[in-house]
Amino acid sequence: MINYDEEMMNRRNYVKFSIEDTWTRRELWDNKETNLEPFAQQAFFEAIWDMSTKILPNLEVQVVIDDNDNCFVSSGSSGFVAFMKEPVGMKLPIKCWIHTHPFGRAYFSGTDWNTVNIWKLNMKEAYVLGGYEHFGFWQNTDPNVLVIQESNLGEQHIQQQYKKECSCWTDSGVPPVTYTCANCLGEEE
Repeated sequence: MINYDEEMMNRRNYVKFSIEDTWTRRELWDNKETNLEPFAQQAFFEAIWDMSTKILPNLEVQVVIDDNDNCFVSSGSSGFVAFMKEPVGMKLPIKCWIHTHPFGRAYFSGTDWNTVNIWKLNMKEAYVLGGYEHFGFWQNTDPNVLVIQESNLGEQHIQQQYKKECSCWTDSGVPPVTYTCANCLGEEE
């Protein structure tokens, strides 16, 4: 009988293999009429989203496409993803970083903004997937803006990177929510 840890390891390995395999077969689903990069094709987004929500129990998945068009995949928790081992052979600059928010909201968290701030000189584009046809798009030519597309609703939103106003600040939500704690209220008086 397989225990939970073995089952999760098997699922994570399957996700890694499946997404990498989908990427190698991109000529089959690449839509030349859209003028989009292969990593921005809906078919690739759907494969990543399905792995994050159907195969893994709503765990974040990240995909990095490097300068040589190699695909690197990892999975994390329901709210965080990182490479557990350094991705061997990754060539900079990064063409694209894609990650999921399997709870269904496409936005950049504070951790996501930190990631793009660290990598923006060596990363061209980034996407956050929040569901089918719901994603955020970032590019290094406008590094403080995430364009959130909700095609299923026909809406588009902008999330701007905000600077911390105080130690009680948070950027969860769209648009980011700010609040003032009791200590900061006392300082204002």
